[in-house]
Amino acid sequence: MRMFLALVHHPCVDRQGKTITTALTNVDVHDIGRSSRTYGAERLFIVTPVTLQQKMVSEMVHHWTVGEGLTRNDRRAEALRRVTATPSVASAVETIVSMTGEAPLVVATSARMEGPDESWPGMRERLRHHDGPVLILFGTGWGMAPELVEGADVCLPAIVRDPELGPSDGYNHLSVRAAAAIALDRLLGG
Repeated sequence: MRMFLALVHHPCVDRQGKTITTALTNVDVHDIGRSSRTYGAERLFIVTPVTLQQKMVSEMVHHWTVGEGLTRNDRRAEALRRVTATPSVASAVETIVSMTGEAPLVVATSARMEGPDESWPGMRERLRHHDGPVLILFGTGWGMAPELVEGADVCLPAIVRDPELGPSDGYNHLSVRAAAAIALDRLLGG
């Protein structure tokens, strides 16, 4: 299996459910880049149609992989070499097809997933037997737009407290970088 991740800034939704493009957050790029490298993802796509945000990603990657940042922290450079900006999820899929020769299994995550297709343990087992590429989508803002989630091949449930360990009060508002790290550990961790 070849793993790819996408941090989706568009199409996402705001509090009212309106489709928006979210702002790029430096710490998300760094932290999810480091998590993706730790768990063996080949590439982290930062999905944004905003040219200025794409340029910011390129400048950030350049700083840490070629520029002054490389002399400060070569481990961060190793992670950020795998980060690239792309204008859409479709363009990320096209890149994966050109790299691997086949379309990826697209997996959506969400804090408010209704009716997931697969449990976390079920998806972990599925990945053990999957030979092709996999693209896991992580949304920003108030989540990915419904059409993006509905277009995925697999939808995973929200990350929540185990009910066997006590009742939950329903609070579920993880940062995307925390959710990505938890998701990667659930799917690929030892």
